[in-house]
Parts: sequence; C-alpha cells; structure tokens
Amino acid sequence: MLKEFELSLEILNDVLDEKTPFAEALRKQFQTHADIRPLRGQVAGLVGCELRHQIYFDYMTRKLEDFTLSERRLLCLVLANAFYYRRFDVDQTRHELLAVVGEEKMGRCQELIDLASTPENYIPADVDRKSPLYLSLRFNVPEWTVKIIAHFGGSATYNSLRKLSRQLTTTLRVRTSEVALARVFENPDYTSTPVNGIVFYKGNVPLRKIPEFQKGQYFPEKMLTKHIIDENLVADPGEVLLYNGNKDSSLERELIETYGANVGLNIATSGSVDEKIEVSKLIKAKGLKNVNFFSAPDPLNMEASVSRMAKLVLVSPESTNFDLIPTSPDYLLHFDTQKMDEIIDGEKKALEGCSKYVEEGGKLVYVVYTISKKEGRQNVSEFLKAHPEFTLVNDHQYFPHEELETAAYVAVLLKGEKELTISTPFAEISAPLPTTSAVTTPTATSK
Repeated sequence: MLKEFELSLEILNDVLDEKTPFAEALRKQFQTHADIRPLRGQVAGLVGCELRHQIYFDYMTRKLEDFTLSERRLLCLVLANAFYYRRFDVDQTRHELLAVVGEEKMGRCQELIDLASTPENYIPADVDRKSPLYLSLRFNVPEWTVKIIAHFGGSATYNSLRKLSRQLTTTLRVRTSEVALARVFENPDYTSTPVNGIVFYKGNVPLRKIPEFQKGQYFPEKMLTKHIIDENLVADPGEVLLYNGNKDSSLERELIETYGANVGLNIATSGSVDEKIEVSKLIKAKGLKNVNFFSAPDPLNMEASVSRMAKLVLVSPESTNFDLIPTSPDYLLHFDTQKMDEIIDGEKKALEGCSKYVEEGGKLVYVVYTISKKEGRQNVSEFLKAHPEFTLVNDHQYFPHEELETAAYVAVLLKGEKELTISTPFAEISAPLPTTSAVTTPTATSK
C-alpha cells in the first residue's frame, strides 16, 4: 500500500474510533516518526478531504456488509481522492485497493469510483432532494444539525450549510498598538475585512512561521468578536466582566488589546487558567495590574473572584459551536447529541450567574456560536421573563453566509432599576391617617 494511504488509514481510524481530534491525530503520527514528516501535507489533505465528506462516503459504502471496516475506510480514502482531492493517480490508487480487497470486491468498489466522472449522480436518485438526508449527504452534516438550522427557513439553511462545508479564509486580529495596518497591507497576502483591525490572510506560509505571528502581533480572531466589543465599548472609569466557556481565547485577548490598562477587567474562563496560558502571558507581557484572570467552573458562584459590579458583562458559554465546522472537519462526527440538554442548561446558568454583576444602566451581552433557536432566542426569552429589570436592546442571529461569516446569536440586554417592592399590606396603606387629637405631643419643660 502507498505509504501515504497507510498513514491516512491509521489517522482516520484514530479520529473515528478513538474520537481523537483530527489535528491531534496528525500531530501524534508525525511527531512520533520524523522520517515521514515530508508526507504530512498530502496525508493531512487526503484525510481532511475524507472527513469533510465522511457522512456521504459512509452512506455510499454502507451496503458493503462483507467488507471489513478497514477495507471500507480504505475505499473511502480512494473515493475522497477520486471525487475531490485528486492529488494521487487514480489508476495507482485502484491498484492499491485491489491488492487489499481482491477481484470480486473490487468490482463493487469500481462502481462507486466511476461516479467521480458524473458529479450529478453523486447522490443516489432515490434520495429526496428536499429531505434533511439530501442536505446531510451534500454538505456533510448530520441530519439533526440540518433540522436545527431548518427552523430559520430553506434559504438560510441551504446557504449556511453551503458555507459551513467549505474552509473559511483565515481572519487575524492585528495588534494595532504595535503594528500599523498600512504596513500590514503592503503585503498582498493580507486584505481588509468589514471590521477595522481584522484582516484576511490568504498566504500559503503557515501562520506559525510568520514572524509577526510568532511575536504575538497577529492572532486568529473572528470578525464578530471585535465587532461585538467595538459596539459595546465602556468608558473609563468602569468595569468589564467576561465569562468565556469556549476553548478559544480570542474574546479574552481582544478585551485586553482593546482596553489595556484603561478599565478594570474581570476575565473568567470555565476551565483552568493553565489551559489558556497565552492569556496569562499577554497580561504579563503588557504589565497589566487591572486584569483579574480566574477560573470559574460554576458561573453561578463567582462571588469570591468578582468584587465589583460591571458596566459591561459579556457572557459566552459553551454551545453547540457550529462555528467550528469549517475549521474542524471532524467536529460534528465527535459531537455527542446526548449533551444538548446539558449545554443548554449550562448556557442558562451562565446567563443567570453573570447577570448578578451588571450594574444599573449597564449591559449584559449574551453570545453563543450556534444556529439554534433553543440556545439563542429561547434562552434569552426565558431569562427576560424571570428578570423584568432587564430589557432587550437588540438581538441578531448571524449566519455564516453573511458578511461576518460566522454562526452566532448575540443579544444585548440593558439593566434598569428593579421594580419597587413594598412589604406593607395594602390594607394598611389605604387605611385613614390618625386624627390630630389622637397624636400625643411631648410638652417642653424648663428648669
């Protein structure tokens, strides 16, 4: 077997059987064996291509019941190359497959390989073109995902799935406190985005090899992250609280870059602070004394770490995180749908816990990276019913095919004064005041 296919099969097995994230499976394979590192690019491309169409390939090979799991997966890799990747000679890959499965099985494999020449026949004719199954096979998302997004209508569903099925252009935050945008744009690999300070990177050099990236002058960030913070700026003096339940730390870094030492920053992460060492390093590098970076596994109990009310509270709990689909082709393959209720419950707790720290007249901004009404508008609606002191300023469901290229729901809530509650019974309030004669006035005496 071609060495590239042998390695690809090992990595694919690790991803699908052991639930190892694709990037980690690649790292394990190529860090262990230095002699095979030149093959990394082609192997990563082939496995990534298979994973981006894994639901389709699994469906198309499901009837090959007499094939071993290893044979089916090797066939899927051959199909990935024939249909989409096309970096390996098709005849050579057929020969490699034949050597493994034999003549009889090869005949059935060939029927599938031949479909590569007729794209219009990729999906069998007996699959209803209006069904969730069709969209699932075409865009490589589970049917449950299609059904969640379908609540927003056919056009939004189709366009969102189409965008999510493709790799997005990398977006980077330029630390304009250290490097001027004009200088960045001198390099044609960088172009502007709709958000000032965020640039598209279209170069071929890996980010880790770019000097500015190594120095921390650029870092990956969604356009939406800076857009949200820019739209809800707080003036000094003031306090800002962030609760971030996502593994990504761009929210933390954007707050630090935006405010520096100007306002008090309380930054809570749902995991350990050691898991976000880049945040701690940034705080130390900038010599900031105004940042309180702490772990908050339970957002309902942060009293010990947060001592002041905030003008702005940003709450971004863990969500279904559809935003990871374009960058992590195996993300939905690992997603446990049994955790959905747990995720929604966690979102509610984060919203409830963080709301306690919003000062009167302050804002509570809720951000979840999803296209799910239950995680978005439904959670906010239930919160508002329980908290009349908050009013909805605006909310928006962002779709990946729109300008900011992201799957997210954002709601901005304003905290007003709590309604006055009176404990005195109404009967006592409405009773007539006592007459003057009933009032005893002390008499002054002199010595």
